[in-house]
Amino acid sequence: MTITTQRPVRGAEEVLAEVRQGRMSGFQIAAVSIALALIILDGFEVGIMAFAAPQIQEQLGLSPEILGYVLSGSLFGMAIGSIVLTPLADRMGRRPLTLAMLVLIVIGMALTITAPTAGMLILWRVVTGLGIGGMMANLNALVAEYSSDARRTTAIAIYAAGYPIGATIAGFLARPLMPEYGWRSMFIAGTVLAVMALVASWRFLPESLDYLLVRRPKNALERVNRILAKMHREPLAELPAPSATEQDDAEKQGTFREVLTPPALRLTLALWIGYGLLVASYYFANTWIPTILTTVSGDPQLGTTMGIGANLGGVLGCFIFAGLATRFSGRRLLFLTLFAAAGTYVLFGVIFNIVTVAIGVGFLLGMLTTAAIAGFYAVAPTVYSARSRATGIGWMIGLGRLVSVAAPIIVGYILATGIAPERVFIAFAVPLAIAGLAALSLLLGRGTATMAD
Repeated sequence: MTITTQRPVRGAEEVLAEVRQGRMSGFQIAAVSIALALIILDGFEVGIMAFAAPQIQEQLGLSPEILGYVLSGSLFGMAIGSIVLTPLADRMGRRPLTLAMLVLIVIGMALTITAPTAGMLILWRVVTGLGIGGMMANLNALVAEYSSDARRTTAIAIYAAGYPIGATIAGFLARPLMPEYGWRSMFIAGTVLAVMALVASWRFLPESLDYLLVRRPKNALERVNRILAKMHREPLAELPAPSATEQDDAEKQGTFREVLTPPALRLTLALWIGYGLLVASYYFANTWIPTILTTVSGDPQLGTTMGIGANLGGVLGCFIFAGLATRFSGRRLLFLTLFAAAGTYVLFGVIFNIVTVAIGVGFLLGMLTTAAIAGFYAVAPTVYSARSRATGIGWMIGLGRLVSVAAPIIVGYILATGIAPERVFIAFAVPLAIAGLAALSLLLGRGTATMAD
């Protein structure tokens, strides 16, 4: 008589550990690539406004203060979308929320084309921002969950490069389209791209394996096995029972409570402060540089060139960060990058009137600030567990964006008083230095996540 022993059912942590400790499959790389394509779209949709702003200001007769509100419309929507809508991904899934947010982006972009006044323009930019904000942090979680431990920081840094890539594409399209067809042509292009992204995502975007194993929605086992088959891994006979750790976490912590109680609380606050001050400085430069240089030089093409240069620097910065992350800790790279960015803002203010040098420093400025954003995107998923990862990342991005909303508006009022623009750049080095100190504190703790940094 032969006695057979049944193989014990693996826990969710074991299944996910097998995926994360192995090499990334073609399916995982494809999932990350889809998220990259979507973040490129986000960068394009937000970047449009920076390049369209000079023409919008002229045609609608807007003062610098009102233009500041127009530039901040999408940022405000992104903040609310990240805070209010992204947490839904931890309940309804990464894929359904992404599709819903793409629908919002299509609506906002299409209606922006018809906006006759600054008020309507602001409204539809807020709607567009809601979709972008709800989608960005959610996709960040998806990339983290489909990446291996060895390549996670690198994958997220490459993912973060999608945003400046999209903004750069917007700049290149603005050069031929806007002089010939006006600023609305840019939003027509954006609407078409958003519709294409919605159709492609409906067909190809996968659900998160972490979400399916931890939240267990309807037909979870069948969906998990389809994903495991595409990753060339052994299927499950049944959904794994929650491990003792997972049961403990479920009993002790809800989604929101995990983010806002020790041991994650201190790291949550460091993420909020650091990311908020960083993106305030980033969006001030990203939204105002084309307009400021156009006003100072009288040459609209110079402003567009500078905006493209800063975004190209951002792309390079993300790839450099991704390469360094294969050898060094993402947390250590983050705080060093932030202090370097603070110094670059001071340098830009000092040489602002030397146009040829300013373009080169602007490239460096974009490189460092965008690399730092990639750093926060890479570090945040390692602070939280799968149960609250989208919520934690969404709140970091959302609250950061609430801070950043004020930056273009405040700068609009400051410039309206006649203050020299270079002094504003020097002043923004201070929040970047504080962000560096917040990032330094992230080295002192690991939070509750099961994934490695």
